[in-house]
Amino acid sequence: MTVALMLRHSLNQGEAAGRIEKAVEDVLNEGYRTTDIQAKGCRLIGCREMGRLVREKIDKGFKG
Repeated sequence: MTVALMLRHSLNQGEAAGRIEKAVEDVLNEGYRTTDIQAKGCRLIGCREMGRLVREKIDKGFKG
């Protein structure tokens, strides 16, 4: 999300920021959480796995 903020506010790249924000939202809506945002009923994963899932969502957006 920090990268999305940088893209949106420092680099005037709102579209790219939006893709990152949407990817993060999609992963969270699928029930994945890291320890710092763990919620009951959600699947606990590490930061590396969270990053991988977000990257896959972004990549899928470019292909689909």
